[in-house]
Amino acid sequence: MIFFISIGIVNKIFNHFFLNTEVSVFPIKTMKNVSIIFAILFLQVGVFAQNSDVPVNIQKALKAKFPSAQDVEWTNGEIFLASFWAGDDYKEATFNKSGEWLETSTVLEEDKLPVNVVTSLTKSLGEAYITYVLKMEKKDGSQFYVIDLSTETENLQVTTDLTGKVLKKMVMVDEEDGGF
Repeated sequence: MIFFISIGIVNKIFNHFFLNTEVSVFPIKTMKNVSIIFAILFLQVGVFAQNSDVPVNIQKALKAKFPSAQDVEWTNGEIFLASFWAGDDYKEATFNKSGEWLETSTVLEEDKLPVNVVTSLTKSLGEAYITYVLKMEKKDGSQFYVIDLSTETENLQVTTDLTGKVLKKMVMVDEEDGGF
């Protein structure tokens, strides 16, 4: 009932300001647009409601670990994934059900990648174009980079330690070429 009352109010406002008439029904195309807008608004309210499903201890753990976290969105499951901004950095952090921090991934711009890592990659792979960088931090204290890059002949995902030593190298196959 509230939905139909809202459409009636929007209808009058729309007609008054845009059509300057007192017609009481929307044209079909406009009614579809308004219905779509309301559906999107209701879905967004549902997404925000999901954040309230995150236990308080996990929300507190996030605030303790990342006090500057903003625009937090949660994904619930066996673990809780928080996606958020901390300053200029986009991060994703995972927590278990007891609120214990497990790991964090931070998206980095290529220019924030340490020079020693870039130098090491250049020595081991030759000339390459870096397309994506993640800095990973784990509960056990380990830290490493996951770097997507392209050479003349292939697309790679390389994992390095903080000094640039290559720990893992995987060839990535484009979907168009029959890959994943």
